[in-house]
Amino acid sequence: MDCLPRYAAPQDVPFRDGLYFFYEQDEASTHSAEGRIVRIGNHPRSDGRLVARLREHYAGSKNGSVFRLLLGGALIRLEDPASACLAPGPGQGHWERHMKVACPRCAPFEQRVSTLLVDRFRVRCVRIENREERNRLESRLIATVAACTVCGPSATWLGRFASREKVRASGLWNSEFGP
Repeated sequence: MDCLPRYAAPQDVPFRDGLYFFYEQDEASTHSAEGRIVRIGNHPRSDGRLVARLREHYAGSKNGSVFRLLLGGALIRLEDPASACLAPGPGQGHWERHMKVACPRCAPFEQRVSTLLVDRFRVRCVRIENREERNRLESRLIATVAACTVCGPSATWLGRFASREKVRASGLWNSEFGP
């Protein structure tokens, strides 16, 4: 993975189809000098949307990106575990429910998630034009990385505050295809 180029922004990716790999600052791995992969993703239902999908993560909304939904929920829970935005329980509050509207209290977290992604995450991409191959590789790579006993999350990893057990257990900001 270290030989893949690293991109500072979605518009820097020179191709339209592929897989992406997010690395988070301070998350180490003995497999790579670049650190630990913390999310693997794709644009599984259509072709030509890799750059658009990355933009949805970097500057979209929680309703357009499960990655943003998970990051924002973890930020809220870290700062205020009793937040009304997370009530009545993990994964059930309006922030952590897909397509629920953010209230005025949690709306600022959209910008905080965008800032967090720009400041603390780096992305690498690999071109894979065939959609079926992308989808197959994505699921297998997530399962493989999630099962790695060497690449566990640090004690301070934000994902430890995620509502989804699969995120906390796998060390990945993915909730599909893992353990």
